[in-house]
Amino acid sequence: MLRGEFRYTLDEKGRVVLPPPFRRELGETVIVTRGFDNCIWVYSKKGWAGVEKVLRGLPLRERDFQRFLFAAARDVEVDRQGRISLPETLREYAAINKDVVVTGMGTRLEIWSEARWKEVVTRIQRQAVEIAEKIDVSL
Repeated sequence: MLRGEFRYTLDEKGRVVLPPPFRRELGETVIVTRGFDNCIWVYSKKGWAGVEKVLRGLPLRERDFQRFLFAAARDVEVDRQGRISLPETLREYAAINKDVVVTGMGTRLEIWSEARWKEVVTRIQRQAVEIAEKIDVSL
């Protein structure tokens, strides 16, 4: 299970560290692609295989969603220091320049620009109680 929030700085080559607790589960090669809300999604090869299976089974009318994920997807090697290189197109999509937040989302990671993550957290905080009540979470 991928969970937690970690802050890192992108290096001059566009690389970011994968949090140590996640490296074993993700493996030596990960798949990066566009995520919702202008973040980058990171999947293990096994996790991505499940996503591909679902996407390939979608009706033709859902081809734009397939394009959204497939066109941006890249296999990326994890180096010996636990870093991955983020393609420039994905960095631009996510407005990532320097400071990033890596979040565990169960089956994938999300990589956010720090500024955008702060906006998302602020929005979530305003809605959290209402959402929890709707789904009847006993916290």
